[in-house]
Amino acid sequence: MIYIILSVYSTVFASFLHVIGVNYPPRKPFLLRASSRCDYCGEKLSGAHMLPVVSFIFLKGRTSCCNKPMSWSYLAVEVLAPLFVCILYKLYNFEAPFYLYMFIFSLLLILFVSDMLYLHIPNSILSLYLIVFTVYYGYTDVSTLLQQMYQLMVGAVVFIGLYLCVRKGFGFGDIKLLILLCFFLSLKEVIFIFIVAVFSGALSMSAVSIFKREIMINRIPFVPFILFGFLCCPIANDFFWNFFLRQ
Repeated sequence: MIYIILSVYSTVFASFLHVIGVNYPPRKPFLLRASSRCDYCGEKLSGAHMLPVVSFIFLKGRTSCCNKPMSWSYLAVEVLAPLFVCILYKLYNFEAPFYLYMFIFSLLLILFVSDMLYLHIPNSILSLYLIVFTVYYGYTDVSTLLQQMYQLMVGAVVFIGLYLCVRKGFGFGDIKLLILLCFFLSLKEVIFIFIVAVFSGALSMSAVSIFKREIMINRIPFVPFILFGFLCCPIANDFFWNFFLRQ
């Protein structure tokens, strides 16, 4: 029963995060608007057309009003959320790591949508999450706050150094996100996320270049691959480092 409840609430919450990711970068209202509207023609959507996952499948991935293709990010976000939340509950129950990963997951879902649609990572979103986490740790555990601040500085040196050396393939917004993750997680976890993101991104681009050679890609959203690395982190991070350090 608990998994059903978690799935329902996480799917609805993920749908709301998707709305933020779609509307915040172009500065469209999303909190105080009277109703949801079609992304193409602006027609008001009924409640039946806003049901997470169900409406996408029922409408066959197209809008009911103007028959335009809906973004697959809707379905991706609404499917990933309940799966990941249920895995987190299985691993951690309702202990502290569960809430930490959920907090970070909410950030990455917003940025996933923003990066996919606009190739943009809003600084204000990053700043908001940094402030919330700083206030929380400043209020509950100052020693942990100092430790995470130290990791943030180390992460800044590592990833800014990487950016200056490599440049191609990464936007500075991606680097800022990775540095911020060093404030939330351990440096080992963030390096694991980065490694998975780079390899999964390289494999995806190789597949695209092989099967769809006519497609020219100038800029590639990297946040989806960071999100994939993060989703793997609770399950595979310890195994990866144990295996790597034994070699």
